[in-house]
Amino acid sequence: SVLEGSLVTLICSSDANPAVLSYTWSRESEGQLEQLQTGDTLTFNRTDLKHRGWYHCTAQNQHGSHNSSVMLDI
Repeated sequence: SVLEGSLVTLICSSDANPAVLSYTWSRESEGQLEQLQTGDTLTFNRTDLKHRGWYHCTAQNQHGSHNSSVMLDI
């Protein structure tokens, strides 16, 4: 849980071998995954109630991908 108006940074990391080629952030919206951006961090400068929800990071290398999730509660 974070306070409305807070700065929040979500960080995705992996110790995959071979190393991760890309990270992709997505958000669940009405049962669908909405892709937000690539990169290992997702930052909200001022959180708002609209930011509340499940966020998913997908780490991918040449052998496949792995997903992890976090619930952001405002």
